[in-house]
Amino acid sequence: MMTESGFSVIGSWPLVISRALDAYGIDGTALLKRVGIEPAQIALPEARCELTKLNRLWRLAGNLTKDPALGLTVASFVRPTSWHALGFAIWASNTMREGFVRLSDNFRMFADYGDLSIHNDGDNVEITMQRDAGVPDWCAAETDAFIGTCVLTARHIYRPDFRPEQVWLSRPIPDDITPWQRLFKCTVYFNATADRIIFPSEAMCKPLLTASPELAIQNDLLVADYVARLDRADLRARLESLFLSHLPLGQLSAQRAADELGLSLRTLQRRLSEKQTSFKLVLDALRKKQAKQWVRAGNLPFGEISYRLGFQHTGNFSRAFNRWFNQTPLQMRQTSIANEPE
Repeated sequence: MMTESGFSVIGSWPLVISRALDAYGIDGTALLKRVGIEPAQIALPEARCELTKLNRLWRLAGNLTKDPALGLTVASFVRPTSWHALGFAIWASNTMREGFVRLSDNFRMFADYGDLSIHNDGDNVEITMQRDAGVPDWCAAETDAFIGTCVLTARHIYRPDFRPEQVWLSRPIPDDITPWQRLFKCTVYFNATADRIIFPSEAMCKPLLTASPELAIQNDLLVADYVARLDRADLRARLESLFLSHLPLGQLSAQRAADELGLSLRTLQRRLSEKQTSFKLVLDALRKKQAKQWVRAGNLPFGEISYRLGFQHTGNFSRAFNRWFNQTPLQMRQTSIANEPE
């Protein structure tokens, strides 16, 4: 378990808070410096901001604005560039569900203070953010800003009048809940055990006009590379990033991978074994993951996908795909685009 000082968020996040503070007539840049955040440094692509400093920024901003709904205001200032490649990948996703899956899979790129999960519940999809137990000091505004960003992003990429079924927030109930009802446009519960958004499944699977499969794939590669560099201790993430930079999958030998990772082959094998996996298992799992992603993207011919995955013949790819997902690539692609607008 990490101490609070060990947690961090993407460097662009406090910059969003700074822009929102400017709208209140407060010098956001000066406030960043006051809590020990150097604007020029956190503007760098791989910069991170310590959670302790972010919390100080939230508290000071709250005291100066006197606005209990400050976090909701900050959410309205978030743009795709605010989360770098991850933001672009989310906006370019085929469906809202696909976008939130990308956010869930790569949540630590945004913040490492918790986990984001997605699961079906009848006719709904639940998106839950569970904070790490090692984060005792928490600002309610951070909850509002993140969950608000999720809902506003859904409206931007799907439909302006879109609303969740319910929103559950771990923050204490404010004296006036009107700003929260105004933004979420649904029933909002407070003092929850976790932060949760409940979306209707039908809407989550609708094709998006902002979809750009090729752009999404390109940014997925950038995200994978960022995450691998972010946590150099995560050997699996580093290895997956390496595989994706040496297409077709399977072309990279274990020896060459070890060389590029700065490890001996024996050390690479031992460290993977310690994680209950192996070079081949990581490669096979990545093939399955990318097969689904590239087929659903819709812009790549099956022959190209087969090549990227490292299959010598398209028939071998089709048989493997059917074994993985109990349907053919064509069936999955037709399902994913069945409701696509003309």
